[in-house]
Amino acid sequence: MSRTKHDASTPVEVGREVDKSFAAARAMMEKAGFKILVPVKVSVDPQLPFMGYTMPEGGSFSIVVSGGSVGSGMLEGLLVHEMSHIYRMQTKHPSHNPAILDEAVENILGENRLLDYQQKSLHDLLNDIQDLYADDIAFSVFRGSRAPFLKDAADFLQSWVKDEPVRSGDTVRDRWANASILAHNARAVAQMQRHNVEDVGGKAAEGNQRFLDRSPRKFAEAFTFFRNTLAGLKENMTGNEYRALLAAHLEHFMELVNQNNR
Repeated sequence: MSRTKHDASTPVEVGREVDKSFAAARAMMEKAGFKILVPVKVSVDPQLPFMGYTMPEGGSFSIVVSGGSVGSGMLEGLLVHEMSHIYRMQTKHPSHNPAILDEAVENILGENRLLDYQQKSLHDLLNDIQDLYADDIAFSVFRGSRAPFLKDAADFLQSWVKDEPVRSGDTVRDRWANASILAHNARAVAQMQRHNVEDVGGKAAEGNQRFLDRSPRKFAEAFTFFRNTLAGLKENMTGNEYRALLAAHLEHFMELVNQNNR
């Protein structure tokens, strides 16, 4: 049975709200045809600096949500998103196969070893693709239930787009940071395209163009590649097709970080 785990840092009233939101989100998933068949527990980390994450635990899953997500009005939507990841793992979609992801990174790096911030950049790059596949389910669930989250989708996705490159003076670190911004901007724009979310006022497009105008020339070409790849992700994909997609994605990213493209 799925339940919320309470601890000393989680007040009872917070736990009740999470339990209620989790039950509602799970019912929305099942109604839309995405029934979760594995045990799931939800806990709150008051110090978590981002919205939430999901971890497999043997034959079950643990969803951890931030303290800030509770009472934000976005908790049910967050839980649907996290359970969409679980559904992808439950149905063994290639996008959520850790062996394929590890293999793709190993193939592109060879014997090279990365610093922590570089490892995080690659993790975020691959996680963006997983998030898109999860949100294909989540948006279907939201539309089927006429969830209120949809009205905020444009603002939410537009807010992800950054318009200013990082210029810390550390050339290598800046290249990694700015390549990550480029790929993440492409993910936000691609997600709007995938789900017909209007870029109200052209905010995302204009913000991204400001970023490109301040970036090396090669970034514009790379943005087009990332956006088109992410907007065109296929639902039904074999493991080998996904390996090829990741190889191309990682190759383009590494080209950006391994040279000064001015």
